[in-house]
Amino acid sequence: MSAWNQQLFLDILVSPLIIKAAWTTIWVGTVAQLIGTAIGTVVGPAMLSQYRLVRGATWFYLWLFRGTPLLAQILFFYAVLPLWGLRLSVLATGLLALGVNEGARMAEIVRGGLLSVPKEQSEAGRSLGLRPHLVFILIVLPQAARAILAPLANNYSYMIKATSLLSVISVAELLRTSQQLAQSTVRPLEIYSAAAIWYMGMVTIIMITQSMIERRLSRSSRSETRRSAIVAARDVEEIGIKAEPLAGEAEIVLEARSITKRLGSVIAVHNVDLAIAKGEVVVVVGPSGSGKSTLLRCLNYLDIPDAGVVRLEGSLFGRASERDPSKLVPDSVLRRQRARMGMVFQRFNLFANLNALRNVAVGPERVLGARRGDSETKAKLLLQRFGLADKFGSYPSQLSGGQKQRVAIARAIAMEPTVLLFDEPTSSLDPEVVHEVLDTMRELARDGATMIVVTHEIGFARAVADRIVVMDHGSIIEQGAVADVLERPRHPRTQQFIASLAA
Repeated sequence: MSAWNQQLFLDILVSPLIIKAAWTTIWVGTVAQLIGTAIGTVVGPAMLSQYRLVRGATWFYLWLFRGTPLLAQILFFYAVLPLWGLRLSVLATGLLALGVNEGARMAEIVRGGLLSVPKEQSEAGRSLGLRPHLVFILIVLPQAARAILAPLANNYSYMIKATSLLSVISVAELLRTSQQLAQSTVRPLEIYSAAAIWYMGMVTIIMITQSMIERRLSRSSRSETRRSAIVAARDVEEIGIKAEPLAGEAEIVLEARSITKRLGSVIAVHNVDLAIAKGEVVVVVGPSGSGKSTLLRCLNYLDIPDAGVVRLEGSLFGRASERDPSKLVPDSVLRRQRARMGMVFQRFNLFANLNALRNVAVGPERVLGARRGDSETKAKLLLQRFGLADKFGSYPSQLSGGQKQRVAIARAIAMEPTVLLFDEPTSSLDPEVVHEVLDTMRELARDGATMIVVTHEIGFARAVADRIVVMDHGSIIEQGAVADVLERPRHPRTQQFIASLAA
């Protein structure tokens, strides 16, 4: 072979034939990747289905297309589909083979991405009453995208090169065209070097695009976007949960009767009866593991009670029949019911892919049907009310613990619930910021909000609670006025617990 022919290399590099073949490679690889990504986006969640038949079907699909060579699959589609009466063009056959094969890889990538999103994110969406598909689309998938992006880009780079296998069915992509030119010119080194430059260029573009998208997705970890908001103080005061003064006998808004919940072999909640009056603040205390948080989760059916009934404003909650514990209301009804029972979680459970403003506004928009402009105006008022006027554009990772919990409280209040449930709202906070959240909760109590608060903050109970409930081993062992329970406890376990708090 003679020396390197630079002019031939440059001519081939920019020749219309090579450019056309490169373009064919790009669009075939892109379309095939899109097909595979679409398949993976459907199959990935199906792999996590609670239905065994669905999981079995996805496993068979992955086993078949990950276990056989891609070249064999291309030849199979090319030779067998016409025998079955399905006659596709050569390009369509190639796209189908590449896409279906890629779908098997993308399914595992999507599944891994979904598993990387904490389940608490879905629970927070469910507690607002969001439909399952909205929880998936608005909350879970955008967060999973961070874990999905890198392997997706890697697969796309592979797909660009995998199109070369279509040469076996005569698709004129880059490698096949290069082979033909090499044979006709008897200069393979220059020809394949030019093809390599084109492949490297394509992959470089993919890598740059990946980097740009990653930077965009990671915006929540960079400096926050500050937005100014000027809201009149009188408007801020209009936002909240107001309760009219009670006259005569108290109106019961939330009632639980004989609630029992087993977690494996442990009875986490046992035969609990509880009634909450309108405007009442009830604090639930007790040792760790006494069933306090599980009771709250049973009240809004994040955990379905094994026995007992819950009533919200006199209507059955979660169950369709008081006599038949197994008969639950349809999911659509349960979502509407949950929207009336605000939940504030111990670990905040803010939607990591949404800023503070959108965290608060998404529930009223998607569940209550509010217009975006109205819901965001209301969200701004609430955030300003709780001292977060400069945090509208901040993402959860940019907020302190106290700020996160105040956003979480604003999110719950934005739904205008009948009752608010607080699951140890200060236990995940540093001591110096606990007062931020407690001050917010005191303000809600002054406004007449109906609240059930699981907490160890006895000072808060003394200052705000109308009643205190003590739990131990899943049961209520004592309840009554705060002063009576804290200063004159009757049950030995209550005495022991109060003493441990004072130690």
